Amino acid sequence: MKTPAGLIFDDSRHYIDHLAPFCALQGWPLIVCEESVADLARRYYPDLEIIEINRWDLNLPSVIVACSPRGLIESAFPADPSRQILWLPHGNSDKGWKTFIFEPLQGETALVYGQKMIDFIKQNKVSPQIIRIGNFRLHYWLRHRLFYETLLEQEISLPKGRTTYLYAPTWNDAEGNGSFWEMSAALPEDCNLIVKIHPNTQAKFAPEIERLIGQYAKKTNIFFLLEFPPIYPLLNLCDVYIGDMSSIGYDFLYWKRPMYFLVYRRDGESINQENQGADRSQFLYRCGIEIAPEQIGSIFQRRNDERKEIQAQVYAYTFDDCTIEAIASIIHR
Repeated sequence: MKTPAGLIFDDSRHYIDHLAPFCALQGWPLIVCEESVADLARRYYPDLEIIEINRWDLNLPSVIVACSPRGLIESAFPADPSRQILWLPHGNSDKGWKTFIFEPLQGETALVYGQKMIDFIKQNKVSPQIIRIGNFRLHYWLRHRLFYETLLEQEISLPKGRTTYLYAPTWNDAEGNGSFWEMSAALPEDCNLIVKIHPNTQAKFAPEIERLIGQYAKKTNIFFLLEFPPIYPLLNLCDVYIGDMSSIGYDFLYWKRPMYFLVYRRDGESINQENQGADRSQFLYRCGIEIAPEQIGSIFQRRNDERKEIQAQVYAYTFDDCTIEAIASIIHR
């Protein structure tokens, strides 16, 4: 296979909304080895070419873009020193200060959204070749906005004319960043709540999540969203964001709307506003309001917690303008 391609060789569904729009904008196919991943990519990315193939029958092209580092790819496929692997981040969260997630990028090629990620990589003392590509997912959503508006009408059923909150927690990773099991509050009847559950949380706690959804089956203003990879169409639908350490918070900055962050315990102490300057993992928190678990219900009573100026500044620091077309000139052919 001579054409460069994207690659998802396992069931990493949280990679779909990064590799699918990137490949579609480049005119590259996306190679997938799991039928469930292929089905999601076909449904939610209208102009994407998908190559669905058994992992054991796959011969990789000489240039691939992946969210997995080279080590994982070469453990699954024969190593090829001439193969060029472009690493694409699956989000831009503030995770990684404790687990050194960027170490495998030493000497590799990293596609980055903007200056914030570049500074993050440098502070981790890693030196990959860096290519700035900007906020290509926003670019892709704007190109297909009508398609996604129609899709959302079909897939999300909520009362009209109400303030819509999105709760989009990350999963409980090695750093303990997730907040999903701490979210519990009575939702007023004049509000809607969409709960977007991380694919890794779904995979690990499927029976528990099924029971949880069943508890709210009679609530017409609460919607659990399990299979909807594209995040920008969803964010456009929502008036308020509730999160934790998820990178979705950075994506939501584009709209400059109210944001709340669920505070959880770390090393025996509660995160607080005073620590934001010292703790690099709390950078996004300046763009919203921190809420302790026992205060979650107060979120739905507040309407004017806006921080538009700082949100605009952090967005500009995080995302360049989309420059994805420029990548072709640096690929080794």
